[in-house]
Amino acid sequence: MKKNIVFLLLSLNICFSSCSRGVYQKEILTQTTGIDFSNGKWLLGNIDADYSIKDKLTKIVVKDFSKYLNNRLVNSSNDKSLLIANNIPLNPSKSVILDLKKGTNYDYFINIKYHNENSHSLSSIAGKYIDNFTVDQYYYAKNWNYYILQLEVYDLNLGQIIYSQRVRGTLGDNGGLTTSKPIKGIIIGCYQVIMKDIAMKSRN
Repeated sequence: MKKNIVFLLLSLNICFSSCSRGVYQKEILTQTTGIDFSNGKWLLGNIDADYSIKDKLTKIVVKDFSKYLNNRLVNSSNDKSLLIANNIPLNPSKSVILDLKKGTNYDYFINIKYHNENSHSLSSIAGKYIDNFTVDQYYYAKNWNYYILQLEVYDLNLGQIIYSQRVRGTLGDNGGLTTSKPIKGIIIGCYQVIMKDIAMKSRN
């Protein structure tokens, strides 16, 4: 009997470790249009993320946007001649965007940043999340950490923000058991939700 109970508990723990899913929410619902990829030179700015995820995320972003842009996309980290700041703020003013034009001579700029928040309140977020993704395993104690990733695209000629979407991702409630979701996977999941939004609304 005791062996059966131990086996049952182990089985439940494995299920919660491998079957739990990250949950995501798009936060800028006013963004109803996509992106016109049909023209112009595009520049990917320095992605503001932790060192542990930055290189991997950058490679994924370059690969995804290159599907739309082919050789019209350049990663700013590969061009040391550009006269721009290492980090461009989100929701920049028109003057900041026009300065990017002067310092780069590109037509469009992609700006990506992420940060995390922490909360112990479960009731305040119940029922708010959408779009599940399965990601790789990584063990850490249950905690409600939110990882927020925002992607913006600027038209440097017009000095305007033409696309902006922010996604909040977290680990689902695991009933107090240890869960297996990597921080990296949650951040990538947030990005995937944004790319899904872009794919649905945009044109090549």
